[in-house]
This record gives sequence, structure tokens and C-alpha cells, in this order.
Amino acid sequence: MTNINIEIPDELHKKIKLKAVHKDSTIKEYIIKTLEKETKE
Repeated sequence: MTNINIEIPDELHKKIKLKAVHKDSTIKEYIIKTLEKETKE
């Protein structure tokens, strides 16, 4: 697995965190699933 560090605005971080919590997921899991969906062909 590759490690990536990015800076995002605080407000976006809060939104992502809330979405992850609502899906009973971690931020990492939520972001990976979202990226997988967006990159499917």
C-alpha cells in the first residue's frame, strides 16, 4: 500500500469525517471506497 499525505481545508475534513461516521467507517476506509468508485471503468 502506498502512503499519501495531502493538505485539505478544515471544513472539507469535517465533512469527510461526518460522512465516514454515518457510514460506520473510518476516514481512511471512506476515502479509499470513494476513490475506488470514482476510478472504476
